[in-house]
Amino acid sequence: MIGQGNDSTCAVLVCAVICVALCGCSPRQGREPPQEDPTPVAGAVNVSPAQTAGAELTADGLFPQDRVLDVQIALAPKDWDEIRFQTRDFGSALNAKRKYQALQSPYSYVVADVSIDGVLFAQVGLRKKGFLGSQNIFRPSLKVKLNQYEKGRHIDGLKMLTFNNNQQDVTLMSQFMGYAFFNRVGVPAPRCGYAKVSVNGTYLGIYTHVESVRKPLVRREFGDAQGTLYEGTVVDFFAGWSKSFEREFGDAELGQGKIKSLIAALDGERGEVIIGATNTARAWIPQDGGLGDQWTDIEFDDSQWKQGGNGAGYETGQGYQELIDPAFDFKSELFNRAQSLYLRFPFEMAETPALAASHRLLLRLKYDDGYVAYLNGSRVASSNAPAEPLWNSKATTGHADSQALRYEDRDISQYRDRLRAGSNVLALQVLNVNSTSTDMLMVAELQQNAFDYEAAISEVVDLDAFFRFWAVEGLLGFWDGYSGNRNNYFVYLDAGSGKFHFIPWGADSLFEKYSMIDRTPNMPLAVKTQGRIAYRLYQSESVRHRYSRTLRDILDRHWDEETLLAEVDRIEALLVPVLPDLGETGPADGGNPERGRRQGMQRFDPDRIREFIRTRRQDLLDEITPEMPVWVRAPGLPPIIGPDVPPDDEGAAATEDAAAGDRAAGEESQK
Repeated sequence: MIGQGNDSTCAVLVCAVICVALCGCSPRQGREPPQEDPTPVAGAVNVSPAQTAGAELTADGLFPQDRVLDVQIALAPKDWDEIRFQTRDFGSALNAKRKYQALQSPYSYVVADVSIDGVLFAQVGLRKKGFLGSQNIFRPSLKVKLNQYEKGRHIDGLKMLTFNNNQQDVTLMSQFMGYAFFNRVGVPAPRCGYAKVSVNGTYLGIYTHVESVRKPLVRREFGDAQGTLYEGTVVDFFAGWSKSFEREFGDAELGQGKIKSLIAALDGERGEVIIGATNTARAWIPQDGGLGDQWTDIEFDDSQWKQGGNGAGYETGQGYQELIDPAFDFKSELFNRAQSLYLRFPFEMAETPALAASHRLLLRLKYDDGYVAYLNGSRVASSNAPAEPLWNSKATTGHADSQALRYEDRDISQYRDRLRAGSNVLALQVLNVNSTSTDMLMVAELQQNAFDYEAAISEVVDLDAFFRFWAVEGLLGFWDGYSGNRNNYFVYLDAGSGKFHFIPWGADSLFEKYSMIDRTPNMPLAVKTQGRIAYRLYQSESVRHRYSRTLRDILDRHWDEETLLAEVDRIEALLVPVLPDLGETGPADGGNPERGRRQGMQRFDPDRIREFIRTRRQDLLDEITPEMPVWVRAPGLPPIIGPDVPPDDEGAAATEDAAAGDRAAGEESQK
């Protein structure tokens, strides 16, 4: 039901848009509502006073499942152009300042009249929405703020309406079916519907109307909205990043405290170091295969090999030079010459080398681009390496510098029995992606550690809820969500439990087998670990088993191909009658009507989602049977552009937070 402000009433409004020119108004302040003007604007909302007077809207009616909403928008042409051409680029969206505070939106509100199924809302706020992937000057995604100029106006508590243009979704079904599936499994998610949207009489096509993640949704899912809600956009829980999350409502101090507690849990605690920064090693650049694999054995004589500190490779530019020991700078020997390097780290163990059952044996590496690790002659770990490496093998793919600068943990506890009292050796074949690569790196650490990441994370995250959320993201192929890209999510701190719950957002890139931004070979289909919580948890064998059980349960109970395919057919029949003529929805551009039509058109290919539904179960079962794949690539820090200069009042705290995180994880300072 439509809510009204205390000092105003919903008047019967004539079907015209009233415009005034405003001067000296900052774009971020919006505009004052227009004064009355008898001159109508071309393309005004076509609603009769009788329709408006007798009609009501409810929140449930805004998200119909069996029809398409009719949304008509009217505003001054100059304001529409302002909305269309407002934009953001990588430089502004990923500015380094976002570490310390959520960046302001580049989009400003203008005054508009909006009709929804014949119910007219005059003088509402209208602005563009979208991060980077949904940018479109012909068919922009839109936000309607009902109470921007008339405080207290809402529809059953909903004050913000979100209309997404489906720019990245040629099936037009990703959000509609995706959010429904999250809800069906028991993951809090928005409601969703369809809308045919016209602006000033021009039909823009089919939009997806998504329920904004605000207090009405939170109350429905959690019983109240007494907690704290944050939005995450290409950010994650790293030391120094606690204020990068955009708070929507709730207790800021309590929320920040919980975020920092989660960061501390993800940083972990330093274990007992067996091989660390002070250890020395021996290095050799193989010239042929004469050594075979005997160089990995304890008894191998490496006295003729070069000796140096813990840090080997080369750097032709900037990045790794401070991590490389001068004795192990192999630029002249490797750059443009070879891509494989042998390293041997000798170490001693006490008379009783067996580790406590509660302690994990962790191999922690900073590397560029790949490696194969051996403990006393037995292969124990590898990354970006061929199955059977030769003396001159190269990495199978690159490892980004931002990831290489952070330790990647490998739990090699299953190889405890390879250790022996007295002398031991960790041998590493370091692999570059090719000999012309501009850098190469290996820094190694071996430790035993009793820290339980799963238990620590569970103190601040509802893990039952997170596993469902995580598994659905994996099942639906959500490559641009939290676990896939640290993007498009809300996190709600529930006041009752004191724990975080994740809510999906920006779901226009579901039902995709592969990521559109990361085509790393052999990357798992069934699970995504780019989100730091997902990564930390997934390194545990017990967690991999738990994830597998959760995923299989969802497949068995909710993934019904026949029902899902029938829903695709139903939605297609619903949308086809209101699809715009392809190529006719965009205005001409630059005097070239064909160019304008191509850029503005709406694509529709429901067969893509049909193929995904038909093949997804078998694709996943093939991968997770008999067990989940091991995937150890650690996520790097979220990307930033520009100098990282903390605000004066945040600098000391941010520096200390980051230093604490590095100390806890035993990480070396990054450049």
